Amino acid sequence: MDRTLSLPTFARYTRTLTRSGAQFWSRSLRGLQPYLYIAPALTAIVLFVYLPLVRTVHLSFYQGNLLNPTRVYVGLTNYTQLLDSPIFQRTLLQSGYYVLFSLIGSVIIPVSLALLTLHLTDKEIDFYQSTLFLPTVMAFNVVVLIWAFFLLPTPNGLFNRLIALFGQAPQSWLKDPLFALPSIALMANWKIMGFHFLLAVAGLKAIPRECLEAAYVDGAHGWTLMRRVVLPLFAPTGLFLITVTLIGSMDAVFTPIRVLTEGGPNNATNNLMYAIYSEGFRFFRLGQASAMSVILIVLFGGVIYWQYRLLDRWVTYER
Repeated sequence: MDRTLSLPTFARYTRTLTRSGAQFWSRSLRGLQPYLYIAPALTAIVLFVYLPLVRTVHLSFYQGNLLNPTRVYVGLTNYTQLLDSPIFQRTLLQSGYYVLFSLIGSVIIPVSLALLTLHLTDKEIDFYQSTLFLPTVMAFNVVVLIWAFFLLPTPNGLFNRLIALFGQAPQSWLKDPLFALPSIALMANWKIMGFHFLLAVAGLKAIPRECLEAAYVDGAHGWTLMRRVVLPLFAPTGLFLITVTLIGSMDAVFTPIRVLTEGGPNNATNNLMYAIYSEGFRFFRLGQASAMSVILIVLFGGVIYWQYRLLDRWVTYER
């Protein structure tokens, strides 16, 4: 039997194979299309987040100078030395104080101001939004210089003039361990409070007016309306504000500490973020700085996860 293919049959066979191959590659590319879209962002995240994180954890088990490539493996020594150090324990406590001040200045006060502005007209709300948001668009170094004038230890400083009205003597705000940390925290909160105020106003405006009118008709007024209707519907925005505040609380005070106090006086304004910078880039102790970074990630990651799990049960999202 002649098993050779005729020319027309061979041409049809070739076209069938070509069509099948094209369909296969077309289906494969369609399957890869979503991954190709996220590939640039995923590559950047891996290069600039996860690889440095893995490298930081690796370096935390070594001791060595940043300028010297030689590293000595010490295991958990960096961690045990830090946890046993009274200075580091004080730094952890002061980091908690910064977080507390951030929650007050970046969540409670902006939300309270947003609630107060609900009774104003749109033009009045726009005025307050512009006024409170102005510090947010200013460069942080400019804000620090402005507050350095406010906190002058001389009688001409703004704060000293204010307390002089009550018969108080001038204070050295940034040189007194009692006032230095609150002064730095107040400066940072003033800088970022306007942005959180806008988020709070947007969250309150997103509450359906029908829900408020129905509650009002049912007899809910004043604090009852606020507690039973407004705050539960505002809960998703509030949870977001708390989360971003916890994430950025250490970073927000870095510039004021770096410019004005450098962690002083007597280590009174130091926190984990600035301590990592000092250990790594001022004293070049790379192992200790890496161990501090790991502790910072674990502590704040745990706190954020805990507060999210705790508060999310009271949050109702629109479906």
